[in-house]
Amino acid sequence: FDFTSVAESALKLGLDLAIANDGCVVLLHVSKTKSDQIEARLRFKKKVKSLSTKEQELIETKTLVGDLYEDISKAGEILNASLIVMGTHGATGMQKIFGSRAVKMISNSDSPFLITQGKKTVDKIKTIVMPFSFEKKSIQIATFAAKMAKKFNATIHLVGYHDKDELLESHTKSNLVVIRKMFKERKVDHVIAKISEDSNFDKELMKYAAKVDADLMAAGYYSGGLITNPKSFIQSMIENELHIPLLTVNAEGLTITGGHSAATGY
Repeated sequence: FDFTSVAESALKLGLDLAIANDGCVVLLHVSKTKSDQIEARLRFKKKVKSLSTKEQELIETKTLVGDLYEDISKAGEILNASLIVMGTHGATGMQKIFGSRAVKMISNSDSPFLITQGKKTVDKIKTIVMPFSFEKKSIQIATFAAKMAKKFNATIHLVGYHDKDELLESHTKSNLVVIRKMFKERKVDHVIAKISEDSNFDKELMKYAAKVDADLMAAGYYSGGLITNPKSFIQSMIENELHIPLLTVNAEGLTITGGHSAATGY
């Protein structure tokens, strides 16, 4: 939580999720120096006082002096966080190619992230759009998306990437079978999206998300992906033009098998 409007948006979303899940929110600020940490503690006291009595009961604050990327990951592990809710200020310059601070944090953590741009009010989660491809890692986010869908009685829209290579296309279809089997076992409502096979996937994906009025996107991060640079793809999802929050996780090492909510603002 960096005391900006973007962080405020993440906090609101984190509180809503904590209330829905009978959980709590840990507000975390990582400082570079001891003096910054002292200032952050004072600002946290003021911030908490501005919240309602009910919200205050759900919140705990923590300040650390250290490295932003490493310590958020460590905090997530220590707290056994169900979710890290994070506001992003977006990528600039070369970050758009090599990944923003948000992408770096995702790649350094095993905890799932829910990232918001702070430009859209999330008052419901009824429609989740999940892109996937021929890569097995592309469906690792399905478990987390299913949990979110069950909690909010939402429907997941599966948007498959089409490839002209018949073998890769068959792998995509196989992944679809795996996802649908898991969703049926967990009684998760889902539909199969129909998009143009010959058009730009990213653009068609966002057109579809707009058409169904998506409340949430769900896409896994991994070192290989739908396009040449996976960081660029996940970055485009984080900064999508519709400002839809993104549920994501570092898919490396995860398997598709069938607490707390930590809120930050970086």
